[in-house]
Amino acid sequence: MKNIIITIFALLLLVISSTIYAANDLVLHLSFDEGAGQIAADASGFGNDCSFMGNPQWIGGQFGKAMEFDGATWGEIPHDDSLNLTEGLTISTWVILYGGGEGIQSAAEKGSAWIDGEYNLAPLYNGGTILQMKDLPADCADQNVGSNIQDNTWHFLTGTWDGQVIKLYIDGSVDAEMACAGTLLTNDEPMFIGARGGSSRFMIGALDELKIYNYALSEEEIMMDMEDPHNATAVKPDNKLAITWGEAKTGF
Repeated sequence: MKNIIITIFALLLLVISSTIYAANDLVLHLSFDEGAGQIAADASGFGNDCSFMGNPQWIGGQFGKAMEFDGATWGEIPHDDSLNLTEGLTISTWVILYGGGEGIQSAAEKGSAWIDGEYNLAPLYNGGTILQMKDLPADCADQNVGSNIQDNTWHFLTGTWDGQVIKLYIDGSVDAEMACAGTLLTNDEPMFIGARGGSSRFMIGALDELKIYNYALSEEEIMMDMEDPHNATAVKPDNKLAITWGEAKTGF
């Protein structure tokens, strides 16, 4: 009887997993509060921990610690289906750019190049800022450029896409938006932090409280995250079962 129950439970989890990532969820949260080492733990419940290569430096951030990048350091998160976002997304982070380095610097990018399923939040993009996705119409890839924040000051940068419109927020206010309807494809490549593929677009600056959601946050929710990302009343996953599945994966 015990084996039958276990089998039924496993089958239920398989059914759930086929649709689980369509729910509104936080799928990555790197607080960088470890303060030492080469790994930043993911607090989302999906286990998307980040390993850093190069010379990562832990510094004081907006909330606790932050991760500093020297133009040759990057982080890598192994592929997980929770990071394949097809119908909506939000990427947010506190970021400070020191100046210098490449003309494009990436905070978080899914995939090592401009491939299917790629999405990217860049705090520096040819003199501005951008959220871009490869699978949307061509103009959406590089036309919705926001203001320049390469000023040696912490800013809260957020990009959202709800399946219809890309919005770029700086310090909680909409800075750029563009109609961009479509559906994203997927890939099985890692998520890269602070660079593109560990080979280009390296950041010179620091990141704190990096979050990725699989849906577009509202302006009110963005403000809540900006003001206190660890507050118990801040943005939470709507579907608790998704976290249960994320936890269940680590138990088998």
